[in-house]
Amino acid sequence: MMRIHPKNRRGAFTLVEVMLAVGVMAIAISSMIGLLSAITANINQIRQQNKAVTLVANVETILKEKNFDTVYQWVLNPTEPHVIYFWDEYQNPDDPDNSSLVTISSEQEGMMSGMPPDNEHLKRSEGEVYRVLVSVYQEGLKGEKITVGDSAEYGGGALPGDSQMYAVAYLPIKVEILADPRDDIISGMGEESQNVQRRVYDDVVIKMR
Repeated sequence: MMRIHPKNRRGAFTLVEVMLAVGVMAIAISSMIGLLSAITANINQIRQQNKAVTLVANVETILKEKNFDTVYQWVLNPTEPHVIYFWDEYQNPDDPDNSSLVTISSEQEGMMSGMPPDNEHLKRSEGEVYRVLVSVYQEGLKGEKITVGDSAEYGGGALPGDSQMYAVAYLPIKVEILADPRDDIISGMGEESQNVQRRVYDDVVIKMR
């Protein structure tokens, strides 16, 4: 007589198997969180760089509106750059139907030149505050005779203290753009250890006499 043997039925998962499964899931979730964080950081970096490109045009406009002597005094010492702050404000924060943003700078009328936005402006702002450092672009003048009555070639460092003693018809300016969180805005040029993590864009512009 043929005997039919019942198939062995698998019992419940053991504790070890459950723990292994949980461990695999935890690793997968951690990897996914890390990937999402990296994607978010990359998106923020691209957004900040795109904003910085538009701010270079704003800086050029400001420099054109200022007379040559003012800009010269701003940038003559590369170790002490002039700081311009930019931030976006809601045009009418009390009107929910009008949520458009406008870019404000510390060089606008009614603002304090070289100073970050105050609390009232920050309440109406959105996004990061961009700190722009402008200084002489030394590489753009190397080899030039920059001082009136002096045949020595410029090799770097500060320019003559008086713009009338500056012998070149143009002024190359380094524009360095940094993004400060609204809750941690640096006043002034900041330390390199602070700036290295916040630097998003560099460019060079020219101011003519």
